[in-house]
Amino acid sequence: MGIDFWYTNISPNTRIRESIEKIDCAILFKNIDTNPIDQTKLNFLVFKWETKWSFPNSTHTHSIEFIELLIRLQTENFYFISDFSGESHSKPDELSLYFLNKLKLNNININRLFVANNNSNNVGIHKVKYENFILNTIFFPNFFLSTYNHLINYVVKHNHITPDKKFLCLNRRMYYHKYKIIEELFDRELLNDTRFSWVDNKNKKNLLNKKLTDQLGIDVDNFKAIQLEDDVMYGSELSKREEYLFTVNPNWYYKSKVNIITETNFSQSEIHITEKTWKAIYLGVPFVVSASKGHLKTLRDMGFKTFNSVINEDYDEMDGDHKIKHIINSAVELSNVYDTMEVLDICKFNQDLYFNDEYRKDILNKTFLNYLYNIESQLQPTNLI
Repeated sequence: MGIDFWYTNISPNTRIRESIEKIDCAILFKNIDTNPIDQTKLNFLVFKWETKWSFPNSTHTHSIEFIELLIRLQTENFYFISDFSGESHSKPDELSLYFLNKLKLNNININRLFVANNNSNNVGIHKVKYENFILNTIFFPNFFLSTYNHLINYVVKHNHITPDKKFLCLNRRMYYHKYKIIEELFDRELLNDTRFSWVDNKNKKNLLNKKLTDQLGIDVDNFKAIQLEDDVMYGSELSKREEYLFTVNPNWYYKSKVNIITETNFSQSEIHITEKTWKAIYLGVPFVVSASKGHLKTLRDMGFKTFNSVINEDYDEMDGDHKIKHIINSAVELSNVYDTMEVLDICKFNQDLYFNDEYRKDILNKTFLNYLYNIESQLQPTNLI
């Protein structure tokens, strides 16, 4: 049975739609407001999973018009995919619960709803408890696809650039686990050899090393962003500007021996591989990653290589704050061999694999589309609890 994907003018733009249409021209999302429905196919309406009120206190998916659309499409055997693929978690929030209660009130079968997320720990369809609901989740490789799609538009191959710093460490939103990487570099007197950013501070003054903040001239109460040369804009407002999520100055990477990637997740169980990791792979540079346990293993399971044949990457199997020291140990180790043939071959292998259109399509099929084709055999009649 074939699949048709649909969107509505009420919520037309989703990460899923953008990524799928770019990678496979044979899959075009249809407008539910104008196109006829083929009921011999599996039909999926895709819309944005809204977790925050829009200004002024309104959302698209809470409108009477949208709820009435879901009621009508349910009678035509539709499934619904809510796109939350920019995140990896399934933590309840007030607005999502409000939406789910609206569905319940209007007798919309929540078992036909799938919340798409970016948790590589749970590829496929899973059921999660969401306060008083049981929700279906489905993995969508959002950042894997979208980082390539955005960078290919403007990043060009570089001529050889000799690094002038050991490390690159980019931080838009400086949460505590990211700060601990900067502090470890400072304690080891490596921060001066690091090209780093600290765009928006998320830490209280009493949690920060005073010697570090004094040296950097940081006033937590009147924080001013620390950024690199030739950024897309300046000021902490950058951390909120999602249109700049995929922008990058490639020279920052090429002028540094090793990219110390500080991922969004660190102590969480979810593996959230974001644009931070895929940028390094796209650009073909050596890296270590401060992230959830198993982050590097997941990359290897996808067919990529990490640097465990060259350096100690045992930090990937660790939890807890002590992991930070091991990450920096590995970064130092990698910086000493960053330009050896073995390291360069790993970078080139990863870059070539990521640039392979058929490979990216294969990942999309294996981790997302194939589950939809078999959706009716996988669903259980569980609804509310």
